[in-house]
Amino acid sequence: MFNIHKVSKFQNRRNLGNVLIAAIPLIYVVLWIMFPPIDNGTRSDYSSQYLGEIIGSTMMLMMALTLLLSTRFRFLEPLFGGLDKMYLAHRNAGVIVFLLLILHYIITPIDPSYVPPGRAPGYIAFFGFVILIILTIAPRLPVIRKFVRISYRRWRVSHKFIGIFFIMGTAHMFLVDSLVRTTLVPFIVLMSANVVGIASYLYTEFLATFTRRTATYQVKEVNHLNKKTVEVVLKPEKKQLNFKAGQFIFVRFKGDRVLSEPHPFTVSSSPSEENLRLTIVSAGDFTQYLYKNLRTGFRAVVEGSYGMMDYRKGGREQIWIAGGVGVTPFLSWIRDMPQELNYRIDFYYNVRTHGDELFLTEILEAEQQHDLFNVHINYSKDNGRLTIEDIVKTTSGRIADKHIYMCGPTPMLTTFNQEFQRYGIPASSIHYEEFSFR
Repeated sequence: MFNIHKVSKFQNRRNLGNVLIAAIPLIYVVLWIMFPPIDNGTRSDYSSQYLGEIIGSTMMLMMALTLLLSTRFRFLEPLFGGLDKMYLAHRNAGVIVFLLLILHYIITPIDPSYVPPGRAPGYIAFFGFVILIILTIAPRLPVIRKFVRISYRRWRVSHKFIGIFFIMGTAHMFLVDSLVRTTLVPFIVLMSANVVGIASYLYTEFLATFTRRTATYQVKEVNHLNKKTVEVVLKPEKKQLNFKAGQFIFVRFKGDRVLSEPHPFTVSSSPSEENLRLTIVSAGDFTQYLYKNLRTGFRAVVEGSYGMMDYRKGGREQIWIAGGVGVTPFLSWIRDMPQELNYRIDFYYNVRTHGDELFLTEILEAEQQHDLFNVHINYSKDNGRLTIEDIVKTTSGRIADKHIYMCGPTPMLTTFNQEFQRYGIPASSIHYEEFSFR
């Protein structure tokens, strides 16, 4: 039976991570105010130095948090409601780090007549961070992405330098005449953050490979479903990877320089199947290369599983919305459906035109087998984009009682998230994956 208390507890917990990401830097700023550094009257620029160091050390604290999030530690995932949400928090924190870095550079006074040993590592850290952040956000900015483009592989390689620049920033702090060393509490907090950040970086780069749950598979089939989508069937060599329906994994294919980089994919098969099935659309440089070059016989290292979007934790009345290849987690759910379905589900599958549907026959067969499972196919080229009004007209029951599950393009998710809340559905009842890897 559906347990209201269990769902409510889960929804509250999944926001705790974002609360902590916001609260920790704010508390740290308060500590700076409560325990100000010593002003012995020898600094004419004490106020600007004080403000600059608050900004700079808060930036280092936030950077340590981003490095911690990049570890993919399992105990962190429930705090954000899934690894996809955790990566979104990581990216948003990175933007804040960038802004604080610029402010620190502008506000902190620099004496041109004196060059302390810590200035060089400070400049290395500053320009290194700036370049990495520009490379990260450039593909998402329409004007800049015309001039700055970087492949998925090079993007991943470039981000291996984040920890090095963080260490340079730590060295900068110790080798300049900083005020933070004269105030015990903020200094201890900052030192602790530096240790966490450096340890997280070292773990991610050198130890994670040996501690994360992995399994080795072989590419059994590569089925090109249409001009942009491929189904990859992986057969386990020994043990199978455990996962829940709708979760995603990281996969790297051995024997190819490009495909050897780990990339997240949602599993479209049922956990009860022996083989793993991945349904992949060629939307970015990595997946385009995979569509053209992946062959049977390749060995694959699979790591995971991740993700906490699970319809079984939702209410009895549900709406599922899939946009394009966003159908993959729903395929896994459909293939794993019990004979007695205890949820009333309206499944809206939005594609551009006839022939773009994936596994439609299988989806319609599931509809025939389950009285409470209703399928609605929308062809946007013929009928226009799927709207909240279309859903309200065709769904069963009251719209405000629904739990929503979505996967698809970011603009679709953003629009429906806002519109469902406008119709009285609380944000805690709206679930969707955040991944937008290129």
